[in-house]
Amino acid sequence: MRLYIGKNHRGQTTKPVQSLFRLAGSDEDALTYALGFLLARDHEFCFKLVKLLGIAPRQRLSREYSIHLQEVTGSRFGRRDIVIEDAGVRIVLEAKIGGAEPSAEQLLKYAAEKNLWNQYSTRGLVALTQVELPPASTQTIRTQLADLGIQFSNIQWQEVLELAINHRPSVESDELRYLFDEFINFVRKDYGMGYYDAEILIQDVNALNAKIFEDGWMYVTSPKDKKAPLYFAPYFTRHVANSGLSKISRVIDTEIAVLARKMDVIPDPPRNEHRDHWNRGLTMLRERAEREGFANFEARLFFLDRPLTFASPPLTKKSFNTSRPSKKIPSQIPKGFTLRFDELLNGVLASA
Repeated sequence: MRLYIGKNHRGQTTKPVQSLFRLAGSDEDALTYALGFLLARDHEFCFKLVKLLGIAPRQRLSREYSIHLQEVTGSRFGRRDIVIEDAGVRIVLEAKIGGAEPSAEQLLKYAAEKNLWNQYSTRGLVALTQVELPPASTQTIRTQLADLGIQFSNIQWQEVLELAINHRPSVESDELRYLFDEFINFVRKDYGMGYYDAEILIQDVNALNAKIFEDGWMYVTSPKDKKAPLYFAPYFTRHVANSGLSKISRVIDTEIAVLARKMDVIPDPPRNEHRDHWNRGLTMLRERAEREGFANFEARLFFLDRPLTFASPPLTKKSFNTSRPSKKIPSQIPKGFTLRFDELLNGVLASA
């Protein structure tokens, strides 16, 4: 079943709602509501964000901290997206998406309420943006706020997303795990904010997994492995015909799932052929999981694009023992081993 929001539905090309947070909207406000909700629900996540901001890196938040969304204390001082307050600490986050940037005028308006700010010894204003702010304007804002005793910081949404992906809720709760997964989907899918933690993930792949890769366009690994590589390139072991590195596939999506559960974990595919292959891949993965005893444990599933051949004959590990490649492939590839595109290209050139 799919859920569409009517006023945004324009025929079959419109994506359905992919996160419960989307029900609040798809603008800056909705995104800050989602982030603020998680900050209020998970003390440790809020503390990690405060450390990331660099405003109070050594000061742990008490259990009495508070989060304010859309805070208004007077018409002359604007409306603040997110405010984190604790004993002696006040941090204001101004969020922007797309190419938007907060102006110095806007941030200084927030800073002008001296009677409020004077109640806190640690004071911070943060620009949370999708783009990196120009160094010149950043320095100007930082200097002007410093004169008022307020620290300035600029972080990007991709850093918040990475923090959420790597975070394990401080309370072991299925609900919190679910909410963090929903937030990650909200940022990555509904807002289309790119995030990756590796360019090309390389792993040894035996005959069974080679078939799952080639016929099912999928790969399975531990939830602790790389979470969002751009591409996956299997290193076919000697038990596979044409062993070595020869194929690569774009990672369209990743999901954490328990394969024993008969649930639809297939993301919206670009084309029907992806759905057909992914259904086949899920069937093969479930059979493998049952045989190998990990069907009832969480696994990370990679949903891949059509595999493409980039080297014939395949590159071998010996190809990366020459002086040309900048990174060698070990004889036994460890979990999470990655290459950059230039490193893979060097291997291709070395074998030519």
